[in-house]
Order: sequence, then structure tokens, then C-alpha cells
Amino acid sequence: MDIAALSDTILDGRTKGIPANAAPFRLGDIAAQGWNVMAEDMPLPLMLLRRSNLDHNARVFAEYLAANDLSLAPHGKTTMSPQIFDEQLKSGAWGITAATVQQARVMQHHGVDRIIMANQLIGRAAVAGVVAMLRDAPALDFYCFVDSIAQLDIVARHLAADPPPRPIRVLLEVGVAGGRTGVRTRAEAQALAHAIAAADMRHIRFGGVAAFEGVVPGIADSDAPVRDYAQMVTDIAQALPGSLLEGLEEFVLTGGGSGHFDIMADTFATLKLPIPVRIVLRSGCYVTNDSGAYFTAQEAARKDPARGWKSQLKPALEIWAYVQSRPEPGLALLTMGKRDAPYDAGLPVPFARHVPGTGPAPVGEAEIFAMNDQHAFVRLPEGSDWAVGDMIGSGISHPCTAFDKWRFLPVVSDDYDVTGGVLTEF
Repeated sequence: MDIAALSDTILDGRTKGIPANAAPFRLGDIAAQGWNVMAEDMPLPLMLLRRSNLDHNARVFAEYLAANDLSLAPHGKTTMSPQIFDEQLKSGAWGITAATVQQARVMQHHGVDRIIMANQLIGRAAVAGVVAMLRDAPALDFYCFVDSIAQLDIVARHLAADPPPRPIRVLLEVGVAGGRTGVRTRAEAQALAHAIAAADMRHIRFGGVAAFEGVVPGIADSDAPVRDYAQMVTDIAQALPGSLLEGLEEFVLTGGGSGHFDIMADTFATLKLPIPVRIVLRSGCYVTNDSGAYFTAQEAARKDPARGWKSQLKPALEIWAYVQSRPEPGLALLTMGKRDAPYDAGLPVPFARHVPGTGPAPVGEAEIFAMNDQHAFVRLPEGSDWAVGDMIGSGISHPCTAFDKWRFLPVVSDDYDVTGGVLTEF
């Protein structure tokens, strides 16, 4: 990837997360500013990335992939940060996953040469956008999902009117009753497979089978629905007509979000075809992990003797805010809200307190129980010594709805020195 130009991006006091009195400077020169978050050099609220935990997660996940002969196309919608894409590819990622054509365009613009659009490609403008990317980037290999003959026909019609320079690779998506997109039965999969085989191979080429287990009904109560779903996907892949495999160098079988990827991978490994099978996980949140939903899911997996995941990821995302007000006993207001931190999969959880000029202090009992646009409400014991001006660090749940609130995030050392920064392009 060519991301050097991002270092020349000019930041100044109008940028969220940058001191309002900062003179314009290059992103690449941010470490030279000498800022430290705990020294109050940065304005709060501030979402930041801890460098050591980013590196730990990259190393641990790469080791898991290598040990299990797996490939990775991490879901780029998690971060939409070209600098993080670059780090993921340098750590061995096979490609990057997008959810929309706009996201794919950002990836292609910055040099990603293999993109899975884990969604249905539909509509003239979207198809035209993909064709433009294929023309602009001769090395680009583009995959998308199909789950109906109607959708396939729409794509084929638009490609016939505006032919791509090389075929779009399609992945037959298998869903589950009560879930999201994807065919529901083997009969539907067979019918769609025959339709793909009959498509104009100059425009559309079969690539494999896709799945996403994160929305399988009942997943919160038991792993059994995920295991059943993974087996159904594998069975459907096994039963596809042999004619569909003709001319394929490899069969891509992809699934695996950030909570149950090991179950999907273990089941997918049982697929036996006359051509090589590449198992591609699409976990996106592994890179930063979190302190909530994904942390909980992965800890449960590590402790389950039936699960293949035994490593530990660390939360690299933190959000810091000031105690803004103590208007009542047992209540504190923080200078962060829904515009700053995710709230869809659980509210932030305070884990650290820093008293400016003094240093670290105990958090004690503290629960964020509500958030407005710019405020977080914290329930405290009546005797709590939290004071106005204290700095509170919180862990978040669901990285996918954390990054989209920030155009810029500083990267810090374990001492909270600002050593770098990443940009997002949502």
C-alpha cells in the first residue's frame, strides 16, 4: 500500500482530538509535538490507541492463523483507517473486507489489491463503481456476495452494459432462517449455483462460498447454533455442482466474525474438494479488541475446552474524559457522550483515574449508566472522592461503532506519550 501521503495531512486546532491552540502541522510530525495525554496536553474527550496492545493483537492473531492454515481478510469497516489496513497487510492479511462500494473505493485508492465486499452488490451506480475500480487498478481482485438469482441478474445486466476489464468474482452467501442475507436451503444454493455457472464468464466468475455467523439466532445463549450453521455452510459447499469448480485455481470459503471465528474455521477445515480450499476469516475487531462484548466472547472461548481459540487479545482502544460535574451525591458527569464513544453494544466501563498534578488514583465503584450526545452519567458511591477535573479512562464495547466517531486517533505509548496517529475515512 502507498500511504505515505497520509503523513502529509495537515492537522490543526479544528481537528477533533487536537488542542484548539495547535498551529497547523503534518500528521507525520505529531510525535515531535511532545504531547502526553496524562499531562493534559490533549483535549478530552479523546479516543486513543495503545501501541503495545495493537502490536500484541497483530502478533497473537497471526500466530493463530499460521498454526491453523487460515487466511485473513479483516473487515475494514471496523476502522476505515488506511494506516491500519497497511499494518494488517504487512502482518500477512490476504486481503481486506468492505461492506459497501464506497468503503471498497477507499481501500482501492490506498492500494489494497484484494477486496471482499461482504455484502450484496446491487444497483447501477454500485456496479459502475466496481467497474471503475477494476479499470483504475489493474492488480485489483474484487469479490462480492450473491444470494439470489434476482440480484445476480441485476449485476449481470449492468455489467453487460458497462463491461469490466476482468470478471467480478462472486461468493455464494449462505444464511440461516431468522438471520440476515444468504440462501436458506441447499435447494436455493443449487439453483443459484447453476445460475452463476450460466453467467457470462467475461463478467462474472464463481469464487466460492461465504457466511457470517454473528447474526445467527440463539448465538447469545449457546455455541450450538453457530456449530449447526457452520456445518450447514460446509455441507452446501460440499454439494455444489462440479461444473462450478471448473477453471478455479482455489475455492474460497469465508466466514468468521470476531466472536466465533474458531468454530467456523474448525468446521470449514472438514471441506474436501478436488481443488485447494482457502479458508478466509473476516474478523475485524481482533486488531483493537475491546473491553466489552468481544472481550467477553473471547474469554468464554479461551475457557471452553471444546473451542480452538486459546490466546488472549488486549483492548487497544481507550476513551478518556474529564469529570465535568458532581451535581449530586453519587453522581458524576463526564465530558464524553454518544458522539465520542460507542453505546450500541454496552456503555463504556471506567477502568482508570488520573488526578492532574498528582497521578493515578483508584477508580473505586463506578458505572456509566447513561449517555447523552456530549455527557456520560456515572453512578458512584456517596462517599466517592471523584472530583471535578479528574481524568477518567474507560474501555469500550464494539470497535465498529467507535472509530466512526473520530477522524483522527492518537497512538500512544504505555506512558501515554503521543507517538503517532491514524486517520479514518468513513
